[in-house]
Amino acid sequence: MIKWFAKENYSEQALLLKEAYVKGIEDLHAPCILPFEVLNGLKYTYSLGENELKEVSKILSDFQITLHPFDEISDEVSYLSSKYGITIYDASYIALGKVLNDKVYTADEKLLRK
Repeated sequence: MIKWFAKENYSEQALLLKEAYVKGIEDLHAPCILPFEVLNGLKYTYSLGENELKEVSKILSDFQITLHPFDEISDEVSYLSSKYGITIYDASYIALGKVLNDKVYTADEKLLRK
């Protein structure tokens, strides 16, 4: 979702997904860590300041993406992280996709190769 706020590789595709969500074509779900990861990425990669981060926080809240708690995916997260040698953070998104039996979107090419 950082690509919704900053121009990066695959930003165009990310914005198309955002548009599909806004139009009700796609339903978006994420682990509860998503807002923190987006804000952290924008702060440290793009040096966003306090007011900009507050604005992004408001926008993220307004989107009302369904955020899933840790306990829904914790077993699957542990399994995937151990099996594929990926971070707990990355595993949380994949685990949620598995638990919901739904697709997972990522622009992380390294993760895709695993």
